Amino acid sequence: MTLDVALVHRGDDARIDELAAGLGALGNRAIVVRPPALPEELLRRRGLTGPLTHVPLATAVLLRGRFDVVHAFSPPDAFAARAWRRVTGGPVVVTTLEVLDRARLADGRLRLALLRGAVEDADVLLAASDEVREALRRWMAAEAAVLEPRDAAAHERLYRDVLR
Repeated sequence: MTLDVALVHRGDDARIDELAAGLGALGNRAIVVRPPALPEELLRRRGLTGPLTHVPLATAVLLRGRFDVVHAFSPPDAFAARAWRRVTGGPVVVTTLEVLDRARLADGRLRLALLRGAVEDADVLLAASDEVREALRRWMAAEAAVLEPRDAAAHERLYRDVLR
């Protein structure tokens, strides 16, 4: 069975592109949803975390597609993925890429709420490294498996398991 996977990440991280290519090489269809962001200046002046302006477009792209699994790589991207799940019922995988610390948890309004939603409402929570996993445990009291974002074969197995 071919998997249709959406990888949602606003940033430019080569690991996400490599994961998409690796999943494709395994016979699956994987797209990277990387919508453009509108100017964020007004949100920044109001103290909001970012980027956020891409979330509605990312959600629209997800809802137009026919995906088996949506995999998000940041809290705002996970918000779009969770909106997709509310409509479709499909599973959401969230990978935390950044090492959390006090400054990152409090760097902007909505930051902690988005992170909490991503961590607590994911069907599967992953960490990109042992250091990220330990930070998730310390700051969010969350347990996450470590899975390197480039490991397409392990991700394919994980996606198939979550669909069962």
